[in-house]
Amino acid sequence: MKATVVLVHGAFHGAWCWKLVEEGLGAAGIPVRAQDLPGHGASAESLGSLAEDAEAVRRVLASCDGPVVLCGHSYGGAVITEAVDEGAEGACVEHLVYLAAAVPDVGESMVDVIPEIAESVLASAVDFRSDGTSLVDPTRAAGIFYPDCDDATAQWAVSQLGSQQSGSFLVPATRAPWRKLPATYVVCGDDAVIPVSAQQRQAQRCPERVVWDTSHSPMLSQPDLLISLLGDLASRERC
Repeated sequence: MKATVVLVHGAFHGAWCWKLVEEGLGAAGIPVRAQDLPGHGASAESLGSLAEDAEAVRRVLASCDGPVVLCGHSYGGAVITEAVDEGAEGACVEHLVYLAAAVPDVGESMVDVIPEIAESVLASAVDFRSDGTSLVDPTRAAGIFYPDCDDATAQWAVSQLGSQQSGSFLVPATRAPWRKLPATYVVCGDDAVIPVSAQQRQAQRCPERVVWDTSHSPMLSQPDLLISLLGDLASRERC
């Protein structure tokens, strides 16, 4: 049995960002699920904070049969960390993959573990609105998230971006499954969102680490890298 790959997007994105990876894994016979967090992509729910986002992923995990490789991108790293309930029945999460992501410990938020993000080029392009949500300036988003994508892909991705509940970055994790489960960290070496030094610091929390020469969004710029990594993990992992 091959493990199911569950993909969790980061802030401002949706399951749409995994389209190429989903297609590649599916063609290789790997079961795959990409999850829209509440209020993102095709979700009709209200935007959620970390707890609601994690609960949405937990529901997907509960619906999977057999082992799971769980991958979170950027803020999605905090989400998958909070989503894994090792005492729950159902799917068995065999491997965690953190893609240029936060890896919080219990009591730590994304901003706690990556404080540099508050001074990043992304923060300067975010409109923090009075209703507690935020949105990235669409005129700057391509150069921040997708500088190594072709123009058509970058512009399509920018058109899909949505709002984010700003407080979600400040909510501390209540779990740290990476302390017990096998975990891989992917450092994106040409990342304009999360500095490489911050990624390398987070990567120390994972026993397996790889470095790719990509922007923050390799799922769109170099999807074959993720298809290969996740496909290999799904093929080797067993409960």
